[in-house]
Amino acid sequence: MEKSSPIKIGIIGAESTGKSELCEALAKHYNTVWVPEYARQYFNNSDIYNYTQEDLITIAKKQIANENELIKKANRFLFCDTTLITLKIWAELEFKQTPDFILENLGIIKYDHYFIMANEVPWMQDAQRQNKFSRNMIFDMNKAEVEKLKAPYTIINGLNEERPNNAIKIIDKLNLSS
Repeated sequence: MEKSSPIKIGIIGAESTGKSELCEALAKHYNTVWVPEYARQYFNNSDIYNYTQEDLITIAKKQIANENELIKKANRFLFCDTTLITLKIWAELEFKQTPDFILENLGIIKYDHYFIMANEVPWMQDAQRQNKFSRNMIFDMNKAEVEKLKAPYTIINGLNEERPNNAIKIIDKLNLSS
């Protein structure tokens, strides 16, 4: 019997809302893999204060490649820490336009469900977080983009263990784990 394709869940939201932690917790709970946000790795070796749209395209291509590679190793689910929606919003805020590559692929790369992270988690400083824009505005932009795609989504609320527990309940309620 052929293995069915893993369910892809894109986890999006503003900076420092717990996307990576949620991906990691869900992957552990469902005994699968997750796709880290490539931009964090990229900016370990590049200047986060001096980048171009070409950098965003490079990040987008590698994020897509990482998803394509890890879906082969996924067990029922693939949790994706950010999607091209994040890069579209980033480009719009920083450059007032989005590279064609991101726009073209935004409608092509599909997710079975999105989790949009609410902003209850306090913002935490790190070397790559700039907190230049309102997290509420970014939340609203993420929601609007998912709605434009007519994609199913759920807003994930809560603090600490509440977030993965809420996400697991949603996955089970939506019968995504079947």
